[in-house]
Amino acid sequence: MKDRLLTISVSALTTLVLMTLLGQTRPASVFGQRGAVEELVVDRLIVHKELIVSDTGKPWDAGFERQEIPRGLVARSLGAGTAGVWVRGRLIKTEIDDPFDDRFHAINRDGSICQAPGHLSWNVWVGDAWRQMAILQGEGLENNEMPREQWNGGNHPGRLRFQTFRPHHDEPLTDATIGQGKMSLGGGGYGGGGLPVASDVLQLWGGKMIATSLPAPAPPRVMKHDGTGKHTYALIAVGPQGTKSEPSPIITADSRATLAWDSVAGADGYIVVRDGQQTAPIRAEGSEKHWTDATPTE
Repeated sequence: MKDRLLTISVSALTTLVLMTLLGQTRPASVFGQRGAVEELVVDRLIVHKELIVSDTGKPWDAGFERQEIPRGLVARSLGAGTAGVWVRGRLIKTEIDDPFDDRFHAINRDGSICQAPGHLSWNVWVGDAWRQMAILQGEGLENNEMPREQWNGGNHPGRLRFQTFRPHHDEPLTDATIGQGKMSLGGGGYGGGGLPVASDVLQLWGGKMIATSLPAPAPPRVMKHDGTGKHTYALIAVGPQGTKSEPSPIITADSRATLAWDSVAGADGYIVVRDGQQTAPIRAEGSEKHWTDATPTE
């Protein structure tokens, strides 16, 4: 019984001494923080949820909590919501005897190829959210350019796409693509989804420069009409520099119509010619455009 009491006394005394020493060597503020360190490894630091480097102890700068502007550095794991690293200030990278090597790795959960494995974007705070202004994206070829089953470890084709948001467009439009020995500047993009920004539409291909005129659109298709009387319609494509194409062939509808037409490469907008009168330029997203004639009938 005496041996047991002696063991308990020695254990209690040792614990008291260790706590006293720790209290002298560690700042008091460490013990004043909420929570406790769950795991501390000598050769490795494991953070399960969040790492904060901040002179104030707060993750976000005062007044910028909604924008999530960090006070210093915030790193979060998947278990804490959006995983990532937020950095306030300069991100300084240095290397000796080794080149810089930044890589964007992305894969679908089922192991399949991710078509666009990474991008850089420059954003502004508009409408209570971060909005993209300009994008640099790496992407693989479309299936109609090279089927996915033909990809292998020796040919994993890709390209760079440069995109920006333009006035009066709510989707990013392609300004340039580089890859496959081809370079398109200010071109119409793929499927009409990208619009040129240059003062004229140019294409660089194999070292030759080719100026491409804006082609005349195909005649629009009548999707429906209201039966109020016959009207004629035609289309004119408008380039970003304000140049106009030749009009499309004229079609006749039995009344005011809802029209559809396909994008013209290099066109920034379209003018509908109704009964010989031109509308203001129309800008619409998507490879197929739609327009409904709401002009009052005299």
